[in-house]
Amino acid sequence: MKQEFIIEDCSLVRCATGRACCNLRELLDAVRSAEPIVLEHHLMRCALEDHFELYEFPNDLARWSWDALGDRELAEELALLNPYARCGIEGARAQLIDILEEHLWALERVPWCRPGLELHLVESRLVAFDTGERFSTLAGLVEALPRMSRRSLFFHVHEAYRRKNVDDFSSWLEEIGAPDELVQRLRKIDFYFLNLNQLREQFLEHLCAFLAEPKAVLGGAA
Repeated sequence: MKQEFIIEDCSLVRCATGRACCNLRELLDAVRSAEPIVLEHHLMRCALEDHFELYEFPNDLARWSWDALGDRELAEELALLNPYARCGIEGARAQLIDILEEHLWALERVPWCRPGLELHLVESRLVAFDTGERFSTLAGLVEALPRMSRRSLFFHVHEAYRRKNVDDFSSWLEEIGAPDELVQRLRKIDFYFLNLNQLREQFLEHLCAFLAEPKAVLGGAA
């Protein structure tokens, strides 16, 4: 009997730190001294916020630099930072500090945001739970993926990379003997730079390429 994939979902529990940034220098100070769990929220878990489906930026710092500070050059530079590709959150912190210090050094004046557009620092935790849903085949994964919640997708891809440096789907497919080409395709997806709906589409595209009749599984949607 093949090993079943257990679909989990999660809730994001946020807690305000009481600290806010009004300008770029305050952002640099915050990046230097904030607890790791705060950076994790603003670089990683912020992808669960609904408005991230509307932005090209993958993290809060890039979005705030663009929207509130009006600093498009900095926003684009911060958007290229992938915290999952660094040596943990401290590696991401070190690169953030380098980017902000170098950018500040080249400016004639420190950019400020208007009142009401401050970056309020938040820490968060994920609470995962079993949805009770299972599947045991590649076709089952393709059938389940379109109806998974965005939080579930985040847990099995983003949070899985944070825990073990690989997503749950490709890890499970490898365990049940799926083609190695499919496993490697899934692991090459730049998930951090996609919003969650785009991520779902990318996974489905690769998975359907390895199904004989994807339309039959997806009810004609493939």
